[in-house]
Amino acid sequence: MWIIRFIIVLAVIFTIRYFYWRATDTMNPAAKWFFYIFLVAEILNFLEAALFYFTTWKPTARTAPPSLKGRTVDVFITTYNEPVNLLRETVLCAVSFPYPHKTYILDDGSRAEVEELARELNCNYLARTDRVGAKAGNLNNGLHSSDGEFVVTLDADHVPMPDLIDRLIGFFDDPSVGVVQTTQDFYNLDSFQHRMQIEKQRGWQQQELFFSVIQPGKDGHNATFYCGSPAMLRRKALEEIGGFATESITEDMHTGLRLQKKHWKILYYNSTVARGLAPQTYRGFATQWQRWGQGAMQVLRKENPLFGGGLSFGQRLSYFASFYFYWMSYQKFIYIATPIFCLLSGIYPLVAVPRTFAMYFLPYFLLNVIATASLQGGLGGFWLSEEFNLIKMPVLMTTLVGLFRKEAEFKVTPKARDTSAHWTEIWLQILLLLGVLAAIGVGSWKLAHTPQGYFFWAVAVNVAWSIFYVFLLVPVIWRAIRHKELRATYRFPNRLDVPVLFGYNINGGGHVVGRGFARNLNRNGLSLTQKSAIPIGTILALEIGLPSGTIRAHARVIRNQEFFHGENKRVSSGIVFEQIDPVDQDAISKHLFWEVAPRHANILTLTRTSQTRGVRS
Repeated sequence: MWIIRFIIVLAVIFTIRYFYWRATDTMNPAAKWFFYIFLVAEILNFLEAALFYFTTWKPTARTAPPSLKGRTVDVFITTYNEPVNLLRETVLCAVSFPYPHKTYILDDGSRAEVEELARELNCNYLARTDRVGAKAGNLNNGLHSSDGEFVVTLDADHVPMPDLIDRLIGFFDDPSVGVVQTTQDFYNLDSFQHRMQIEKQRGWQQQELFFSVIQPGKDGHNATFYCGSPAMLRRKALEEIGGFATESITEDMHTGLRLQKKHWKILYYNSTVARGLAPQTYRGFATQWQRWGQGAMQVLRKENPLFGGGLSFGQRLSYFASFYFYWMSYQKFIYIATPIFCLLSGIYPLVAVPRTFAMYFLPYFLLNVIATASLQGGLGGFWLSEEFNLIKMPVLMTTLVGLFRKEAEFKVTPKARDTSAHWTEIWLQILLLLGVLAAIGVGSWKLAHTPQGYFFWAVAVNVAWSIFYVFLLVPVIWRAIRHKELRATYRFPNRLDVPVLFGYNINGGGHVVGRGFARNLNRNGLSLTQKSAIPIGTILALEIGLPSGTIRAHARVIRNQEFFHGENKRVSSGIVFEQIDPVDQDAISKHLFWEVAPRHANILTLTRTSQTRGVRS
């Protein structure tokens, strides 16, 4: 960190130098309005970087203290309309905690099949006749109907690890701790927000920056966000603020802020104790970010963390940094629109000798990029973060309504079958792409017909920025229009190391026996890869080798798909279980979530390095 801090200090020094020069020596008298608009946009951009530097200056790296024995713990799993099979995985693993506890399904959907699931898995079922207060009201209903000293909050799709309680409860030996928040990790590595390179054992996901960099930094200021799931809370702290906050659609952050105003500590433990299901499509991703953004603006309006009482200077600035992020989409829009306007109109926001411009701009620009990229794990993470900022841009631009609208509907993030984005949902990115392509065309013509000098270099710089934005916008648009979800439930695709012995009868007599390894496995089925196809409709007898024992089942082949592995043709046969003991299905689920998912997620480099930092300390 001391190297990064040194670079940050240099970046700030050269930034001050750059802006002094910009404000005093680069005025374009022919377009003063453009000069001021672009200068303000540049200053706002650096303010975002400065807040990022402040937030991440002294990150924490906590290790779990010894577990506290003999305490009472309630586990709340909230659900509204999620698929029961999805909910089952979470409940199954929650009731299996070795630490004594009570598990509650808090059902705002009042579904008979969910009540039956609670009976089957021997946990408590609580339903409401109304949905007042949405998710927060559902959690408060759980508080009123339980009495544990501590509460674990889990979303319906957040499947916990078996040692979750043991790893978190020790932090509460400090009586001033109100909440312990952990990272949000995800098991569906092919989601919209993941970028994976399985062959190179390298991966990235969009929320790594927040949970691996920003949250540890916020923790250094006791400004950690309570993010709902997965976390543990002290009931006494919740009772002091009247329960979970119901006045906004981001009840988690709102509740955490109220606790911090009452001087309760919210600790951040940067470790994966549960894994959730990330949005598979642009629509789910956009719904999630719109809710977060509008909720953040509601919290800003209702709680006034910048000037209200109860917070330290570090907490105020940390919260302001998070709220400020949602407004920066307007600044990014100005940045992309500027080279388009310059090249099409011939009007530029500043006047400078090219050599002087490079002398002031390049140190400022490069040092800030190096500092920011270093905090994000490298240039790759920095680039992908910029891509996703453009994906989120039109969504975040609409979140300002939360500052003015008193009520906003709580929308559950869709995570099952869904279509890819329609062009009308990403029209702004498409329009900007067409604009920069047109600008590149016009700019290229001008470069070919302009002698070297001020105007030549002004055109060249704007063409370069236009090309830069093309490389950012094309992957954004392509990802949104092609990423769709056809599966009803997620299947773990590869590197499972689960051997399968199978046999089936063939027409005309005879019996085939074969061996392979399970792929695309979940509690409902799997796929087998062989040299030749197994006929569709064939009933297989299976023996599946798990570390906990051998599972026997009968299954039916429902599809065959050919592919090539190098020059060799292979066939993947999709198989659905026809006869299998529910206990064996549960064993498959536990193996996937407790053994396979952690192994798969280990290729998320930023998450892995940030979590092992605490172990080394």
